[in-house]
This record gives sequence, structure tokens and C-alpha cells, in this order.
Amino acid sequence: MSAAAQETTAGGGDGKRQGPRRPGYLKLGYHIVVSNAIYVLLAPFAAALALRASRLTPSDLAAARAYLLANLQLAVSLVSVATALATVYLARRPRAVYLLDFACYKPGPDHVVTRETFMEQSNKAGVFTDDNLAFQRKILERSGLGQGTYFPAAVLNSPPNPCMAEARREAEAVMFGAIDSLLAKTGVRARDIGVVVVNCSLFNPTPSLSAMVVNHYKLRGNVASYNLGGMGCSAGLISIDLAKQLLQKYMILSIEVERLQLLARQPMVG
Repeated sequence: MSAAAQETTAGGGDGKRQGPRRPGYLKLGYHIVVSNAIYVLLAPFAAALALRASRLTPSDLAAARAYLLANLQLAVSLVSVATALATVYLARRPRAVYLLDFACYKPGPDHVVTRETFMEQSNKAGVFTDDNLAFQRKILERSGLGQGTYFPAAVLNSPPNPCMAEARREAEAVMFGAIDSLLAKTGVRARDIGVVVVNCSLFNPTPSLSAMVVNHYKLRGNVASYNLGGMGCSAGLISIDLAKQLLQKYMILSIEVERLQLLARQPMVG
């Protein structure tokens, strides 16, 4: 969001407003043209053929039919080549990938926290300055977090208990809760899952989170397991792109992608 805002509204040193950066639009236009190069090249030929076809008369059609009958072998060869080229083109096109469904984990009512309770917990932690607390209060008011926001037990404890055991407990609750809901909604059986992709930026235990999923659901022996960690929030998009490429390249029935962020082990202090 900040990069986009800088592109369209960032001012120069003299306080004047700058216009949009043209290289960005040129790059986008280049990408569109290259991605659809075959259609761009075929468009003039299609237009020329359409113009030519609109001027054909019945006598022209009769002459063309007679020519094809006289050169039947050539006509069959041309049709065969065109069919082969079309088949190769369709076979090389990336296969479409569809999102069957998604599910979000919703904790129980004992994890519901109001803004006042959160600020009280932050104050009791003893690690925040007055400026930190004032900033937290401002963010709570402006970020849209309501009076029914969920927090893990490790953060709700007094004092907070950010330990490995609590982090594992939170990870299991979030992952298994979301996956159980997803399997129930889609009707997909656990043994039909061919690939598991799990992404969590901060918490990277051993065994990995993806291994925990494979072991908990007793997935088949040849399941491919990917655990993405330490990449920041952008890894959520990376995990989706990884799943898409795997589905396009291999004959996989379904892929389960799990994206989570945990607070029990690494709460953001500052």
C-alpha cells in the first residue's frame, strides 16, 4: 500500500505533486503484450481473413471448393498440420487451477479479548514504555480490531507465558481446526491430499509444522510436504504460487495450503 501511495501521490522536493511513474505503466503494458504475444500476432491475420471473407461471392466459394477437390491431398495435409499445431499449443498451455474452498480457524469464547483487556495485559507485561502503550492504543482504535478479537492463551495469561509448549499448542489448534473444517466443507478425504504446504513466518519448530500435519492426519506415504518459514508475510503469496505450480506440473488431485501466524512464542514487543 505504501509503495502504491508513493507512486501516485509522493511529492518532490519543491512540494509539487508528481504524476504517475511512466516506467511502471510501460512495464505493465510490456507484460500484457508478451503474455498474449500469440494473440497479438494473430489479430492482424484474423482481421485480414475476416475482411477477405466478407467480400467472397458464391462463385468464389464454388471455385475454392473445386480447387480443394482437385488438390485433396494438399488440403488434408494442411488440415493435419493445423490440427497438430493446435494440439501442441493446447497441451503446452498451463492447466487451470481452482480453489475448491477455504476455511478459517475460529477459537472458542474463552479466547475473546476486548481492547481494554489487551491494554491491561500489555501494561502488566512490564516491557512497554508509556509511548509504546499509547501507540498500541492508537493502533487498536484505528486498525478495526473489535471488542471480540481472539488471542492465544499464552498472551492472555497473567503474566504472559510465551514458551515453546504454548506455541505448539496454538499451532496445533489453529492448523488442525482449520483443516478439519476444510475437509468437512469440501468432502475431500485426508488420504487424497497429495501435497501439504504450510507457511508460518516466526515459529519454525522441529519437527516442522507441515510434518505435524502429515503425522496428525496419517497422510499417505508419498505425500510431498513443504514448510515455508522466516519469509515474512509475503510468504503467504509464495505458498499459493507454489501450490499452483505443483498442480500445473504434476498430476496431483488436491493440495492443502495452511497459512498461519502465531503469537504465543514471538509476540511483537516494541
